Amino acid sequence: MRRRRGGIEMEGPDVPVAPMLDMAFQLLTFFVLTYRAAPVEGQFVMNLLPPQPATAMAAAPADAAASNELPATLRTLPVVLRADDAGRLVQVNVADVDVSNDPAALQEELDRHLQDPDSPFDQTLIKVDPNLRYAELMTVIDAFTNAFIKAKKEPKLSFDELRGDEGG
Repeated sequence: MRRRRGGIEMEGPDVPVAPMLDMAFQLLTFFVLTYRAAPVEGQFVMNLLPPQPATAMAAAPADAAASNELPATLRTLPVVLRADDAGRLVQVNVADVDVSNDPAALQEELDRHLQDPDSPFDQTLIKVDPNLRYAELMTVIDAFTNAFIKAKKEPKLSFDELRGDEGG
């Protein structure tokens, strides 16, 4: 390929474009055909309540509200879950009562609180140690769900991270 610039002939490089385009399309085809999407890693939809006690979203008219209805903080069962450095559940505290971390003992304590007809608890605030393993937390959530179902109540669980300065 020759070019003229101001009367001087210059020789430029002769680059074949067709083989480069062929190679580009072959590479593109290879990557498109061999692409495998990563499998979904146990994803599930989980609607978590805010970290404060759950309350009714729709406000009742002022004249229809009961005057003796308890505030949300008194209807909320406080629970604290503590973990060791390895992430294992070491302490469960339900309404300021230490419960062994055995699932049967936890289920019995929850049944005692939720199945009592005079008990005001209709929701739970679980304060979780940030070191707690996910599998351990799910075991506790299953116990709460089973206890709410046995008591024929809607499971209302709220979560908050346990800070180091908070007592249990």
